[in-house]
Amino acid sequence: MLTIIEGLPDHVIGIRITDKLRAEDYEQQLIPLVNGKLENHQKLDLLCCIEGEWKGMEAGAVWQDLRLGLGKIGHWARMAIVTDIKWMENAIKLFRLFSPGELRHFASADYEAAREWVCELDRARIDIKLDADAGIVVLEPVADKALSEDDFEAVGRTIDNYLKDHDRLRGILIHSRQFPGWQSVGALFAHLKFVNSVHDKIGKIALVTNSPMGTFANHVLDPLMLAKVRKFDYDQRDEAMRWLRD
Repeated sequence: MLTIIEGLPDHVIGIRITDKLRAEDYEQQLIPLVNGKLENHQKLDLLCCIEGEWKGMEAGAVWQDLRLGLGKIGHWARMAIVTDIKWMENAIKLFRLFSPGELRHFASADYEAAREWVCELDRARIDIKLDADAGIVVLEPVADKALSEDDFEAVGRTIDNYLKDHDRLRGILIHSRQFPGWQSVGALFAHLKFVNSVHDKIGKIALVTNSPMGTFANHVLDPLMLAKVRKFDYDQRDEAMRWLRD
């Protein structure tokens, strides 16, 4: 049985699951709710609470679940699964890297933390500074925080807003001691999408890092991109900035 959790922000869908999920739960409640919200939001967040010992889904509900998940795969951002079922917790840990959005498990006692996480609006964990006069964006990922889709969307908005009034961006400086990695496959695809959308509108990219990924990008990405790519050591930020300004 499925019930809707009320009182959440409009971009969040909250559901509570008890006993066995039925096809009509999807057809009469969840699918119309998702389709309605997608008329006003590009992406949605999910708060799913599974209470007690879940008894699975009817055959028709399995199809509806696949249709909803795969059909809207690019529209899910954060998904919080609140449950004390151990096998489900392990499954989330196993598959979260392959999730299209950001997937997390919360114990029932941490319901408020799950609710706060999916309702959060300011999600980017990357420091973005735009020098509009110089036409240079400086990006500094938070230490030990893997890059998320939210990070790339925030950077994309900053650059898009600048390019509304300018033909090109002079350069991007990425300053990070080590490459933080991607939070999920969805974050990786967001990264690739971001690079594809802006690489022909940027003059130079300075990778200021001690990570071997910087050397890889310097040798592999530079010949493939219209923007000039160059690596600098982490403590050569000033030199990198002078190169971008030149």
